[in-house]
Amino acid sequence: MRKILLLLMLTISLSLSATSKDTLNAVTMVSYEQGVDDLEGTLALRNNTNKDIHNVTFRITYLDMKGNPLDYEDYSSEVEIAPGMTKKVNITAYESTREYSYYLSENVPDYAHKFKIKFELTGYNTPEVTDGDAYYYKAGWIIALSVFGFLFVIGLYIGLYALVAVMAKRRHRNAAIWLFLSLFGTPLIAIIVLLCIGDADNSFENEM
Repeated sequence: MRKILLLLMLTISLSLSATSKDTLNAVTMVSYEQGVDDLEGTLALRNNTNKDIHNVTFRITYLDMKGNPLDYEDYSSEVEIAPGMTKKVNITAYESTREYSYYLSENVPDYAHKFKIKFELTGYNTPEVTDGDAYYYKAGWIIALSVFGFLFVIGLYIGLYALVAVMAKRRHRNAAIWLFLSLFGTPLIAIIVLLCIGDADNSFENEM
């Protein structure tokens, strides 16, 4: 029984590992081009899956000729790539104003700063959030916060009136009269007055 469980766990682990590897290799870079005077670099991306790809997100790490990292940049591109096919995608050229050139580009001059790149797929066919979706999402949050703020203010006012009634009763005064007076002024004023006048001393004040 123990051997069967171990075998089952090993099979599941290998399956997950293979799935993760397939996902990372769903889109691979076939080539890259960037000359000294280019304002854009051009990636050739291959779809290694059996379904259409509509968008890709990826990271480009820039390396010197010894393989040491120089910089990196994350990109997102809306691109249609059929299964098994290759499509070119343009990205911003690396250090275009400082005479950098990809080392495998054609006719690289001797004065150019040569570099290599590493392509890393970070996602593909991710759901697209349209401007309309973003608008309604933002509007929903605004409405929810407005309702919450309105309920908070209403609750605060009700709490203040309740505090007036409690303070009046504790000072042996007529709570209904003080609530009525609060309607013409504000609960805060009634609370301040109750704090100042203190407890009722005689039956006449008790009516107040």
